[in-house]
Amino acid sequence: MRMYDIIEKKRYKQELTLDEIEFFVKGFSKGEIPDYQVSALLMAICLNGLTNQELVHLTFAMANSAARLDLSSLKKEGKYIVDKHSTGGVGDKITLIVLPIVSALGVDVCKMSGKGLGYTGGTADKLESIEGYDINISLDDAIAQVKEIGVCLISQSSEIAIADKKMYALRDTTATVESIDLIASSIMSKKLASGVDKILLDVTVGSGAFMKNIEDARKLAKTMVEIGKLAGVETKAIITSMEQPLGRCVGNALELKETIEFLLSDEEALLSSQMYDLKQVVFEIASYMIKMAGCGDDIEQNKRDILRCIVSGRAYDKFIDLVEAQGGEICDVYMDWKQKELAMPILKDKAKYLKEIHAQNSGYILAIDSKKIGEALVCLGGGRITKEDEIDYAVGFEFVKKSGDKVEVGDTILKVIYNDKDKFSEAFSYIEDAIVIDDVASDVALKIKQKPHVLDIIE
Repeated sequence: MRMYDIIEKKRYKQELTLDEIEFFVKGFSKGEIPDYQVSALLMAICLNGLTNQELVHLTFAMANSAARLDLSSLKKEGKYIVDKHSTGGVGDKITLIVLPIVSALGVDVCKMSGKGLGYTGGTADKLESIEGYDINISLDDAIAQVKEIGVCLISQSSEIAIADKKMYALRDTTATVESIDLIASSIMSKKLASGVDKILLDVTVGSGAFMKNIEDARKLAKTMVEIGKLAGVETKAIITSMEQPLGRCVGNALELKETIEFLLSDEEALLSSQMYDLKQVVFEIASYMIKMAGCGDDIEQNKRDILRCIVSGRAYDKFIDLVEAQGGEICDVYMDWKQKELAMPILKDKAKYLKEIHAQNSGYILAIDSKKIGEALVCLGGGRITKEDEIDYAVGFEFVKKSGDKVEVGDTILKVIYNDKDKFSEAFSYIEDAIVIDDVASDVALKIKQKPHVLDIIE
């Protein structure tokens, strides 16, 4: 069997066999097939797509390209191990918020997360903005930690789905990242190799996501759910909006601060319009994780339990347990509004400058382009262009106004936190283009403000 023949076959839109797919995945994993030939095949797949059978073969071949994680020691009668995965976005701190909540409600979670690349942030980077937090603990230590406190959050293991890691690096440099088939097989190969019983997917859609429209998002979600079914692993997908940045903050340390604020919220704050988008997505994803884990069949009751878990402080306590367990540095801080001392993570948040961006005209904010805000963060040094890039954990944006809000000339829309004036100048051009303000009727603005952020559920 020759790689040349496999490339040629796919170029002419012919279906590859299981043997052909396993040949190239195994050969590439072992370094026996050169990058340039795999790049050619990836482009042929990107242009011509995969049949359902090819997609399943490719996913399973990548999942089996290294050892699978054994979580059998975490299994409990009547309960299931659930993994949550997001396709990524700007301001996406959902994992950081959801995991302490569901863990506090009895769901054991052993989660591996990746680092960010380009304009979409990575959960691993956000955690590394905590002084001392060790994202690279061993798999054995991670499992032991779950047994002790019910949760761990570590970096993606180099021992899992080796073929996918090598392939993703090639896709990133050959303009083949946004292929639905390649995204689906990449995500699901890692999830199937992670040893979980069930998978919950957060498929983001909008300017700040890989999927730019709802049709493509549904296609990706359905593809991954079908792969899960064929693998005998219950899989659900929740489609969420990434038209504007999620929540108020974008940037690693800033998103940790927003996570802390959310987990310390009282009932009034959680029901306020300020947390509208974040609360919708957090509560939906957390409630389905609880259901899939066998800890609560009623979604609406699960949401009520989530509210009580946050307001009581149990979710925040679990977050601190997680940080301390993985070496994160903690200090006690007296919180006036809570009237007590609280343990607080020490963040890498030192920044030299803060600049407020003001409205240049009056009206309503019609849109905030997530992708441009993400690209502005990369300009500031808060994101990577290549996987080797060092990032500045402190920089980012805090939004004072969001889509649908009314502004007058001179009102502050967002605050920019940065360390390099030259980088700010580069970022400002993206920020300027990202925010659209116009004079529209108040009812039109209200519809924009009240747009749902959970768009569909694929089962």
